Amino acid sequence: MNLIKELGNKFVNLYDNLTNSDSSWNRQYDFYLIFGQTDENKSPWIANNWKSDFQPYFDLLIKQTENVKEIGIKAIKYKPEKRISKKDNKEFIFHSDIKLGRLKWDEKSHDKWTIPNDLKEYFLNLEIWKPIWTICDKRQTPPDIYITISNERDFENKRDLKFGYFIVVSIAKNLKIDSKPILRELSEKINSKATIFKTRRWNQPEKTGNWTFVNWIQHTFSNGIYKGSNLHSFDFNELEFEPVWEVIYQQK
Repeated sequence: MNLIKELGNKFVNLYDNLTNSDSSWNRQYDFYLIFGQTDENKSPWIANNWKSDFQPYFDLLIKQTENVKEIGIKAIKYKPEKRISKKDNKEFIFHSDIKLGRLKWDEKSHDKWTIPNDLKEYFLNLEIWKPIWTICDKRQTPPDIYITISNERDFENKRDLKFGYFIVVSIAKNLKIDSKPILRELSEKINSKATIFKTRRWNQPEKTGNWTFVNWIQHTFSNGIYKGSNLHSFDFNELEFEPVWEVIYQQK
């Protein structure tokens, strides 16, 4: 009986380690969604906006962690090029990928991935991993902080937008960072259409109310998470955030 009890206790401890340990992919996070204004001139990927309105607040979060040099950034942006169609010999605009190289959390890298105010380049997406994804893979643990910024426009700006950009901020709860005041102040600064908060595990799909997350936190996009449809297909003012989410800020 003692052997069975001992084995049972070991199984319980192993299960607890797999589901609750901060070293597992089941890590728990403060999980925020920020819906940005539709005015493209206020977008976070414009260099001046990033440096004055966004970067300072993300700095406040990131600098509360250890080994800031371990941060990695992925960014995708394009530049328009005039080309001639081989089929009909007509001119068309082709958007070619801009090679940015390895990006870090420093001014040189920020200058690479952001866009000057002329908006000739097209920004698609930014990911910030702390620590970088290669370290996460090596340690077999999700990041301390994960942030994404997505441009909700298409190349030709033909989409009926309800919000211009979509930001996901995830902060591991065991870091004990008081993130709400920081992200509330950021949201007030940019007058976000809405900033909402809930607790979520990194690798745990979930469905609560009208909100469904079928993949891990790193796969969170605006399409499909509300009633299985694209968020831009709804009247933004009629989206039901509560009680699933805590509303941190709404535009004034």
